[in-house]
Amino acid sequence: MKIRILLADDASFIRDLIKRTIRQFLPQSEITEASDGRKAQAILSRQQIDLVISDWEMPGLTGEELLLWVRGDDRLAKLPFIMVSSLGDKTHIMRAVQSGVSDYLGKPFTPEELMQKVSKALVKSGKLRHRPEIGGKTGPFSSLEIFSGKPDPISSTSADTLTAPGRSKTPARAAGTGVVHWQDQEFRCMIKGVNLDEIVMVCKRGQRQPGVFDPVTVTLSANNTATQAIAGLGGYVHGVAALEKKLDSEFMVLTLRFPDLDSQQHEALSQFILDQS
Repeated sequence: MKIRILLADDASFIRDLIKRTIRQFLPQSEITEASDGRKAQAILSRQQIDLVISDWEMPGLTGEELLLWVRGDDRLAKLPFIMVSSLGDKTHIMRAVQSGVSDYLGKPFTPEELMQKVSKALVKSGKLRHRPEIGGKTGPFSSLEIFSGKPDPISSTSADTLTAPGRSKTPARAAGTGVVHWQDQEFRCMIKGVNLDEIVMVCKRGQRQPGVFDPVTVTLSANNTATQAIAGLGGYVHGVAALEKKLDSEFMVLTLRFPDLDSQQHEALSQFILDQS
């Protein structure tokens, strides 16, 4: 039986990561994407959907507003709705519950956590008879647990290389996104780890990829909305690796270093790291 899932998130690379996980465990799924809440609303108005997975923070119409609209429509009122958000404090969770959310998933999360929520919602709604086997390291992110911030067993970047002088060897947990500007291309990435010397990011491949020692400029945005974005960090590519152990891996791991930060950038990056710790 085909399972129709609507995935709403304004970050395309996050949609790609979630989509690949769901298809790995639920190959019978048919996934429709929306880049904002308004587009998700339009899709729900004209298509039959079995499950909504929505980010909270989206332009035009937020995930919370989309949820309230869904619950206010008699045709959609009982539709399973999973809210995904970096806003994991009790206030936001309670707001989501009061708005009628089926489940809540805080960022960062592992593929296993995502699929536990998805399968639970689908079993409860009768679209699945049994939950799929999701234990162990069988998902497409098993080689690099992007959302969890855990160490990457296949990356050439060790904990020691993520150490700034006088600081802990463990980088700040993945807690934000970034844009890497290289030549005429932009790579939208998820932050894997960050300290004052180095940032490790996971990005979707482009038609061309930067190489080692290529100069880049980076903009960082935290999941914590109280933390200001940092723009114009100039650095270079220290390492490039495929996310998966195959030639056609869709994602790459970029290790970037910033040897020439000015005092203002250094202070801003220090605050960014402190906020994510």
